[in-house]
Amino acid sequence: METVNRIPKEDPKASIGRPRSERLHQAILKAAVDLVLASGFRALSMDAIAAKAGVGRMTIYRRWPNKAAIIMDAFVMRVDPGTLFSSADSFKESIRLQMRTMAKAFRGKDGALIRVLLAEAQFDLELAKALREQWTMPRRKMAIEYFREGVRLGVLRSDIDPDAMIDLLYAPLYYRLQMGTGPLSDAYVDEIFDHGMKGLEAT
Repeated sequence: METVNRIPKEDPKASIGRPRSERLHQAILKAAVDLVLASGFRALSMDAIAAKAGVGRMTIYRRWPNKAAIIMDAFVMRVDPGTLFSSADSFKESIRLQMRTMAKAFRGKDGALIRVLLAEAQFDLELAKALREQWTMPRRKMAIEYFREGVRLGVLRSDIDPDAMIDLLYAPLYYRLQMGTGPLSDAYVDEIFDHGMKGLEAT
């Protein structure tokens, strides 16, 4: 039988007027991820998350309205901070580095998690909405703003469509992740990046 490290349940009265426990918050997110990776999103329930995290059901409902919101918070917390655009030798290289970092994250447990989320979002409206609002659209907004900066700097063509540029560079990563056609290696990322940038760079 699996041994679960129990965390004392929160007293609703005691929590009034003080910050929510970060320890409990992280325990709930971890429990949700562990359960999804073990049994899939459909088998996930608020009761199962509460039991694994060692908290009361209402502790979870005070933070999230449904299981989709929990698992998306967990995913974004795990993946988003490490896959933002960062400084590099050049604007162009910062895009390559960001794509490599994202691919690296998807080669491990986080890749397995996003595969589950993408698949189940086709059948679960709450998950589809959470995935779009908490991951897809914020990431697209970030990338669009970054690519527009590249246009202003004269690095990227002035007539590019940032939305199309996102699809050109990143859709192959998600396709390979979902379809399992090959590894998300640095070499693969570089191939996609180099081909794409030939048509995107300003001359």
